[in-house]
Amino acid sequence: MSELDLIFNRKKTKTEEERKEENLNETKIEGKKEVPKEEEKKEGEKVEQKVEDKSNIIQSEIQPIEKTSVNQNIEEFMKKFIERDPKIGVWSYPSYLLLQYLYNTIPGFKMSKVAKDALEKGLREMYPELFKIAEKVAKESKKI
Repeated sequence: MSELDLIFNRKKTKTEEERKEENLNETKIEGKKEVPKEEEKKEGEKVEQKVEDKSNIIQSEIQPIEKTSVNQNIEEFMKKFIERDPKIGVWSYPSYLLLQYLYNTIPGFKMSKVAKDALEKGLREMYPELFKIAEKVAKESKKI
């Protein structure tokens, strides 16, 4: 799974036939006893369910923001950071390699502009309500 897939919550899907074939071919051997993958998957499903439960909790905490008082609190919080240097450091080998390739093969390529655009697009899709508030605060402060 690429980082963009992760950012945009895309998941690699398997066909039904691939899943059935995996279930038939995979077994786990414990000592002399073979345990079908189905039993192992039940344990995995429990773990996945716990992870999904946590993601549901997180998603429930990030509900669309509609109350003006809440928006004002968010704006006030964001205004605390408006005068700081807006640099962000990201550690990503695939992104780094891709940007280096483009920088070295395309004359006039602006690495930071492309990185900024990609980051803003991803954040706009992941957190649309918060991104709108952040844009509003930046415009009011004449930063953009």
